[in-house]
Amino acid sequence: MGGKITETWLTKPFLTSIFLGLGGFLYGFDSGIITPSLALNSFLKYFDNPDAPLRGAIVSVYQAGAWLGSASVGITSDRLGRRKAIAFGCAFGVLVGALMTGAAHVAMLIIGRMLVGYAVGTITGVAPVFGAEIAKTHERARINAVTQMMCAWGFFVALWTGVGEGKWHNSNQWRLGFAIQSIPALALGVGVLFISESPRWLCLKGRHEEAEKAFRSYHHNGSNDEWCREEFSRMQANIAIELQARGDLSWAELLKTPAFRKRLFVGSFVWASAMLSGISFIQYFQPAIYATLQYNQDQQLLISGLYGSVAPVACLASLLFVDRIGRKKILVSSASLLSVCYLIITIIAAVFPARPGFPTNEAAQRGLIACIFVVSANYSALLGPMTWIIPPEVFTTELRGKANAVVQVLHYSISLIITQCSPIALAAVGWKYYIFFILSNALCAIVFALVYPETRGKSLEDMSEIFGDIKRRTEPELGNALILSIETKSQRQVQEGSLMGSG
Repeated sequence: MGGKITETWLTKPFLTSIFLGLGGFLYGFDSGIITPSLALNSFLKYFDNPDAPLRGAIVSVYQAGAWLGSASVGITSDRLGRRKAIAFGCAFGVLVGALMTGAAHVAMLIIGRMLVGYAVGTITGVAPVFGAEIAKTHERARINAVTQMMCAWGFFVALWTGVGEGKWHNSNQWRLGFAIQSIPALALGVGVLFISESPRWLCLKGRHEEAEKAFRSYHHNGSNDEWCREEFSRMQANIAIELQARGDLSWAELLKTPAFRKRLFVGSFVWASAMLSGISFIQYFQPAIYATLQYNQDQQLLISGLYGSVAPVACLASLLFVDRIGRKKILVSSASLLSVCYLIITIIAAVFPARPGFPTNEAAQRGLIACIFVVSANYSALLGPMTWIIPPEVFTTELRGKANAVVQVLHYSISLIITQCSPIALAAVGWKYYIFFILSNALCAIVFALVYPETRGKSLEDMSEIFGDIKRRTEPELGNALILSIETKSQRQVQEGSLMGSG
């Protein structure tokens, strides 16, 4: 029994995904550390008590930086490779952590937030692609779900760092969290250069010998030589077919071809639904929500810390079933439950408002907080992991880097709008703002039910059949494509040898 668990779970791709998950940890920590900071009196006093629009800017400029990082990652990951693109983003993360720690005024803080967003956008734009490309079909969901789990742990550490900052009576207490940002970025940036490159990316670049060596480093267990040869040959042949059928695809191909447009919609809408779920609003502005319930600073930080403890447990639980249940079923269930949660939150906030100078209904307060915790558990176990699983798996190898960049740009664009507008809307209309999330989640549930295909159990090469852009290939066709690919490579090597000889 123990051997089976080791074989099923502790594969090299899974362990690699945990390491790559440091990018998710950085995302979660950077996203989360601003939440307790906005509740610290020392932070607010140092930056002259920023009003709602400025607080929104401090939060949302992070998303703007992530937008820029995501937009560039399609180029960097395709040209430099998956590993070097991640290392490039990590270098920014290390430098910006120091910049934010030493922030002397709000402009410096905002610039730091934008640049750390750029680092995170770059890393999270590549790491899920890398994970999907090294995973076996039966473990692909679990491998990319690790990113969500590590995001949750990053958020958890950030919020409890905030609790610790609140107990440390020092005017510079808020700087501690910003300093910690550099640690995971440094560890990932250095370590990623010591792991094997994505074999699919190497095949895409015609570096087949290196690709086979990388493939075996991830999947060879000492007794599966035949399986490794067959799987690598199949992967190599499918990539060759894609290149022969389409050549060097441009960004415009994402919109020109109907099948690619469908892939892009499927990959993008899952992230759009995640942002429209209201999770970023809850994460960033929960202290403001708790403040409306008349909780003091210590109570706000403690509840935020408890909130951050929910997600890691839920994400860990998701690893047990995410490869066993259909993607579509998870998406529909999650969006529907989120809509119901926001309905309950809205009713409680409307019927039992917490108004200064008036007695509050403690049972209603606890009920509202419980619903916020359920939103976190739901997102972390269901919808959240799908955002990292679905986009990388639905695109072809030669478009995966570019398309995932587009997906992440959309993700951070919507997140930027939500985080910038939320404090203003919450101050202007209060509980009525929650109605938006009731409707958005209900709409997403309908779209998932009616439009989304099921991709569980399909290899990356089988996605072309699901989306209809390439018909299913027979074994002879795969063999012919492989032979042609090898012949082309051999001809190129002969030509290069001739040129060197004549030189």
